Amino acid sequence: MDGWRRWQTAVGETYVVSLVRLILGVLLFLGAARSLDELWRGPFFGDVFHLPILPEALVPSKGVFTGFLWGQALLALFVMTGRGARPALLASAIVGIYLLLCDRLAYHNNRYALFLFCFLLAFAPCDAAFVWGRRRSPSEGPLWAQKLCQLQLAIIYLASGGSKLLDADWRGGLVIGDRLVRSTQMAMQKGVPEELMRWLAAPLVASGLSKVAIASELFLAVGLFWPRTRFFALWWGTMFHLTIEVTSKVELFGWLTVAIYALFAVPKTRERILLYDREQFLGRLVCRLVGWLDWLARFDRRAAELTGPDAPLAGRAFAVIERDGSGATGLVAVARIARAVPLLFPFSLPLLAMGQLAHYQIVAPKQP
Repeated sequence: MDGWRRWQTAVGETYVVSLVRLILGVLLFLGAARSLDELWRGPFFGDVFHLPILPEALVPSKGVFTGFLWGQALLALFVMTGRGARPALLASAIVGIYLLLCDRLAYHNNRYALFLFCFLLAFAPCDAAFVWGRRRSPSEGPLWAQKLCQLQLAIIYLASGGSKLLDADWRGGLVIGDRLVRSTQMAMQKGVPEELMRWLAAPLVASGLSKVAIASELFLAVGLFWPRTRFFALWWGTMFHLTIEVTSKVELFGWLTVAIYALFAVPKTRERILLYDREQFLGRLVCRLVGWLDWLARFDRRAAELTGPDAPLAGRAFAVIERDGSGATGLVAVARIARAVPLLFPFSLPLLAMGQLAHYQIVAPKQP
């Protein structure tokens, strides 16, 4: 019960959850635009064969359906601007799930997941930052709804990986091989070589990939919550979804998942320190780049007043001080910057491995 109460009463800064709200607003707007485009290009689903989950009497007419889609686009604008964002998130989730229930043929996992996260985030203090026309002021709020979003992501991974594990065709690679074959042309348009796609679709390779995919989803369902494995889980999940994004058609699910990953960040801003030498061009450049790319507000950038041999920089152009007080320079510092910067995050693990290897080669004693 003590653990339950701590979970209920936990508080943290609202900056990151507000950023995720903004991203969800963009995804909602893109989804509404896609649905309007499908309606303009093709027939209204109610005029052709469809399978409603709701009673047929509750399926809207074409005019009402079009109004719902325009309403979703308008609600998405409220979510993006932060004005009335939480009621707009809740309304977007309700309307979106209602429209999915009107025709199961139009159901997609990524659309349903988006509406679920919108529903949960509506109960989080996600309108404290990134509000149009209002400057951000530091604030804290309850984290229980944010933690429910984390739990929902784990449920998705567990359900997906578990169902594939119980499916012989998935375990054997038949499903993923067929998907890769059908996605070859699309992947080639994204720059993936045709030879690579054909190799991946080979029965033996597809069988191995299917097992890796199943193990990855089951691992992510747990690894994201354990502090010792969280960094690797976030990195592996990012690379996992980016790979799927360029080799298959999954609409916006990969970007949605990566956005939810931000909710696993420690709800504290500016806990890391970037020290830079303002006299060196590289130091000024790194400071400027971090300022542009630090979307999660992880770094407090400070110009070092001293650059002598006893100063924090020790003659370096820049250094990173972690939240535990440990410092790093050189390639390790670059890796730690990449670890906290979303756009550079895919490079963080290779950079960290190379930095540690270089450090070992420098400090390791020579063998006689």
